[in-house]
Amino acid sequence: MVQAVLFDLDETLLDRSLSVRMFLLHQHARYLDHWAHVPLETFQARFWELDSFGYVHKSIVYRQLLEEFEIEELSAEALMREFYRECNEHAQPFAGMVETLEALRARGLKLGIVTNGQTEMQSLGLSVLGLNERVDAVLISEAEGLRKPDPALFARAAERLGVAPEACLYVGDHPRNDIHGARTAGMKTAWFPNSVAWIEEVERADHEICHLRDILTFV
Repeated sequence: MVQAVLFDLDETLLDRSLSVRMFLLHQHARYLDHWAHVPLETFQARFWELDSFGYVHKSIVYRQLLEEFEIEELSAEALMREFYRECNEHAQPFAGMVETLEALRARGLKLGIVTNGQTEMQSLGLSVLGLNERVDAVLISEAEGLRKPDPALFARAAERLGVAPEACLYVGDHPRNDIHGARTAGMKTAWFPNSVAWIEEVERADHEICHLRDILTFV
Protein backbone atom coordinates (compact mmCIF):
# COMPACT_ATOMS: atom_id res chain seq x y z
CA MET A 1 0.00 0.00 0.00
CA VAL A 2 1.35 3.43 -0.95
CA GLN A 3 2.09 5.60 2.07
CA ALA A 4 4.15 8.32 0.39
CA VAL A 5 4.41 9.98 -3.02
CA LEU A 6 7.73 11.44 -4.15
CA PHE A 7 8.16 13.76 -7.12
CA ASP A 8 10.89 14.93 -9.42
CA LEU A 9 10.96 18.74 -9.78
CA ASP A 10 11.92 19.84 -13.31
CA GLU A 11 9.38 18.78 -15.95
CA THR A 12 7.27 17.04 -13.30
CA LEU A 13 6.02 19.64 -10.83
CA LEU A 14 7.86 22.61 -12.37
CA ASP A 15 7.13 23.26 -16.04
CA ARG A 16 10.77 23.85 -16.92
CA SER A 17 10.08 24.43 -20.61
CA LEU A 18 7.73 27.34 -19.92
CA SER A 19 9.91 28.70 -17.12
CA VAL A 20 13.04 28.77 -19.30
CA ARG A 21 11.18 30.43 -22.17
CA MET A 22 10.00 33.18 -19.81
CA PHE A 23 13.52 33.70 -18.47
CA LEU A 24 14.97 33.85 -21.98
CA LEU A 25 12.41 36.49 -22.93
CA HIS A 26 13.76 38.70 -20.15
CA GLN A 27 17.40 37.90 -20.90
CA HIS A 28 16.95 38.65 -24.58
CA ALA A 29 15.38 42.02 -23.77
CA ARG A 30 18.11 42.83 -21.23
CA TYR A 31 20.86 42.52 -23.85
CA LEU A 32 18.91 43.65 -26.87
CA ASP A 33 21.64 46.14 -27.80
CA HIS A 34 23.96 43.19 -28.41
CA TRP A 35 21.67 40.76 -30.20
CA ALA A 36 18.99 42.93 -31.77
CA HIS A 37 19.80 41.07 -35.00
CA VAL A 38 18.63 37.80 -33.38
CA PRO A 39 14.82 37.47 -33.09
CA LEU A 40 13.55 36.28 -29.72
CA GLU A 41 12.03 33.15 -31.27
CA THR A 42 15.38 32.25 -32.87
CA PHE A 43 17.23 32.84 -29.61
CA GLN A 44 14.79 30.69 -27.62
CA ALA A 45 14.68 27.90 -30.18
CA ARG A 46 18.44 27.61 -30.53
CA PHE A 47 18.95 27.72 -26.75
CA TRP A 48 16.44 24.91 -26.37
CA GLU A 49 18.18 22.77 -28.99
CA LEU A 50 21.58 23.21 -27.35
CA ASP A 51 20.20 22.83 -23.82
CA SER A 52 18.84 19.31 -24.49
CA PHE A 53 16.21 19.50 -21.74
CA GLY A 54 18.72 20.82 -19.21
CA TYR A 55 21.30 18.07 -19.61
CA VAL A 56 23.97 20.28 -21.25
CA HIS A 57 25.93 22.65 -19.00
CA LYS A 58 24.95 26.25 -19.61
CA SER A 59 28.54 27.38 -20.15
CA ILE A 60 28.55 25.22 -23.29
CA VAL A 61 25.12 26.43 -24.37
CA TYR A 62 25.93 30.13 -24.07
CA ARG A 63 29.39 29.78 -25.58
CA GLN A 64 27.84 28.18 -28.66
CA LEU A 65 25.08 30.80 -28.85
CA LEU A 66 27.53 33.71 -28.74
CA GLU A 67 29.69 32.07 -31.39
CA GLU A 68 26.81 31.30 -33.74
CA PHE A 69 25.27 34.76 -33.38
CA GLU A 70 28.71 36.42 -33.64
CA ILE A 71 28.44 38.33 -30.36
CA GLU A 72 31.79 39.22 -28.82
CA GLU A 73 30.79 41.80 -26.19
CA LEU A 74 29.04 39.35 -23.84
CA SER A 75 30.54 36.66 -21.64
CA ALA A 76 29.22 33.09 -21.73
CA GLU A 77 30.19 32.68 -18.08
CA ALA A 78 28.27 35.79 -17.02
CA LEU A 79 25.18 34.71 -18.95
CA MET A 80 25.45 31.24 -17.41
CA ARG A 81 25.65 32.64 -13.88
CA GLU A 82 22.62 34.80 -14.63
CA PHE A 83 20.70 31.72 -15.78
CA TYR A 84 21.43 29.71 -12.64
CA ARG A 85 20.75 32.71 -10.40
CA GLU A 86 17.54 33.99 -12.00
CA CYS A 87 15.86 31.38 -14.18
CA ASN A 88 13.73 29.88 -11.43
CA GLU A 89 12.43 33.32 -10.48
CA HIS A 90 10.14 32.58 -13.44
CA ALA A 91 9.22 29.07 -12.23
CA GLN A 92 5.83 27.91 -13.49
CA PRO A 93 3.91 24.88 -12.17
CA PHE A 94 2.26 22.23 -14.27
CA ALA A 95 -1.53 22.42 -14.29
CA GLY A 96 -3.11 20.77 -11.29
CA MET A 97 0.03 20.79 -9.13
CA VAL A 98 -1.47 22.43 -6.07
CA GLU A 99 -4.76 20.55 -6.28
CA THR A 100 -3.02 17.20 -6.67
CA LEU A 101 -0.68 17.75 -3.74
CA GLU A 102 -3.55 18.89 -1.54
CA ALA A 103 -5.65 15.87 -2.50
CA LEU A 104 -2.79 13.48 -1.73
CA ARG A 105 -2.19 15.19 1.60
CA ALA A 106 -5.92 14.90 2.40
CA ARG A 107 -5.63 11.15 1.89
CA GLY A 108 -2.99 10.99 4.61
CA LEU A 109 0.00 10.46 2.33
CA LYS A 110 3.45 11.83 3.01
CA LEU A 111 4.97 13.90 0.20
CA GLY A 112 8.51 14.55 -0.92
CA ILE A 113 10.67 15.87 -3.76
CA VAL A 114 13.91 14.35 -5.07
CA THR A 115 15.65 16.43 -7.71
CA ASN A 116 19.01 16.72 -9.40
CA GLY A 117 20.53 20.17 -9.71
CA GLN A 118 22.21 23.02 -7.91
CA THR A 119 20.95 23.74 -4.42
CA GLU A 120 20.56 27.50 -4.89
CA MET A 121 18.71 27.26 -8.19
CA GLN A 122 16.40 24.42 -7.18
CA SER A 123 15.67 26.01 -3.81
CA LEU A 124 14.55 29.17 -5.59
CA GLY A 125 12.18 27.18 -7.80
CA LEU A 126 10.74 25.39 -4.77
CA SER A 127 10.21 28.72 -3.03
CA VAL A 128 8.55 30.42 -6.01
CA LEU A 129 6.16 27.48 -6.42
CA GLY A 130 5.42 27.36 -2.68
CA LEU A 131 6.46 23.71 -2.49
CA ASN A 132 8.41 23.77 0.76
CA GLU A 133 5.15 24.22 2.67
CA ARG A 134 3.39 21.45 0.72
CA VAL A 135 5.82 18.56 1.16
CA ASP A 136 7.51 16.79 4.08
CA ALA A 137 11.00 16.38 2.63
CA VAL A 138 13.12 17.87 -0.17
CA LEU A 139 16.34 16.27 -1.39
CA ILE A 140 18.52 18.19 -3.89
CA SER A 141 21.41 16.26 -5.40
CA GLU A 142 24.10 18.91 -4.79
CA ALA A 143 23.16 19.23 -1.11
CA GLU A 144 22.90 15.47 -0.63
CA GLY A 145 26.11 14.52 -2.39
CA LEU A 146 24.16 11.95 -4.40
CA ARG A 147 22.62 12.18 -7.84
CA LYS A 148 19.76 10.34 -9.54
CA PRO A 149 19.61 7.58 -10.70
CA ASP A 150 21.64 6.45 -7.67
CA PRO A 151 19.13 4.36 -5.68
CA ALA A 152 20.78 5.54 -2.46
CA LEU A 153 19.25 9.00 -2.99
CA PHE A 154 15.75 7.52 -3.30
CA ALA A 155 16.32 5.30 -0.27
CA ARG A 156 17.41 8.36 1.71
CA ALA A 157 14.20 10.15 0.73
CA ALA A 158 12.08 7.25 1.98
CA GLU A 159 14.04 7.26 5.24
CA ARG A 160 13.44 11.00 5.68
CA LEU A 161 9.73 10.37 5.30
CA GLY A 162 9.82 7.46 7.72
CA VAL A 163 8.43 4.91 5.28
CA ALA A 164 9.85 1.88 3.48
CA PRO A 165 10.84 2.37 -0.19
CA GLU A 166 8.30 -0.30 -1.11
CA ALA A 167 5.56 1.95 0.29
CA CYS A 168 6.58 4.88 -1.96
CA LEU A 169 5.41 5.94 -5.39
CA TYR A 170 7.88 8.05 -7.35
CA VAL A 171 6.68 10.35 -10.16
CA GLY A 172 9.14 11.69 -12.72
CA ASP A 173 9.76 12.47 -16.38
CA HIS A 174 13.15 10.84 -17.05
CA PRO A 175 13.12 7.09 -17.81
CA ARG A 176 16.58 6.37 -16.41
CA ASN A 177 17.16 9.04 -13.76
CA ASP A 178 13.66 8.84 -12.31
CA ILE A 179 11.93 5.59 -13.20
CA HIS A 180 14.91 3.23 -13.24
CA GLY A 181 16.51 4.86 -10.20
CA ALA A 182 13.34 4.73 -8.09
CA ARG A 183 12.52 1.16 -9.14
CA THR A 184 16.04 0.01 -8.26
CA ALA A 185 15.46 1.46 -4.79
CA GLY A 186 12.29 -0.63 -4.51
CA MET A 187 9.68 2.05 -5.22
CA LYS A 188 6.60 1.98 -7.44
CA THR A 189 6.89 4.39 -10.35
CA ALA A 190 4.80 6.70 -12.53
CA TRP A 191 6.17 8.26 -15.72
CA PHE A 192 5.09 11.81 -16.64
CA PRO A 193 6.47 12.12 -20.22
CA ASN A 194 7.30 15.79 -20.67
CA SER A 195 10.85 15.73 -22.03
CA VAL A 196 12.96 12.67 -22.73
CA ALA A 197 11.46 9.90 -24.88
CA TRP A 198 11.29 6.45 -23.36
CA ILE A 199 14.61 4.58 -23.29
CA GLU A 200 13.90 1.10 -24.59
CA GLU A 201 16.38 -0.73 -22.37
CA VAL A 202 14.63 0.63 -19.27
CA GLU A 203 11.74 -1.41 -17.88
CA ARG A 204 8.44 0.41 -18.23
CA ALA A 205 7.02 2.33 -15.29
CA ASP A 206 4.15 0.91 -13.27
CA HIS A 207 1.97 3.80 -14.45
CA GLU A 208 2.03 6.50 -17.12
CA ILE A 209 0.22 9.79 -16.59
CA CYS A 210 -0.80 12.64 -18.89
CA HIS A 211 -1.73 15.04 -16.10
CA LEU A 212 -0.70 15.31 -12.47
CA ARG A 213 -4.30 14.67 -11.39
CA ASP A 214 -4.05 11.20 -12.96
CA ILE A 215 -2.10 10.11 -9.88
CA LEU A 216 -5.29 10.31 -7.86
CA THR A 217 -6.84 7.48 -9.90
CA PHE A 218 -4.40 4.85 -8.62
CA VAL A 219 -3.22 6.16 -5.23
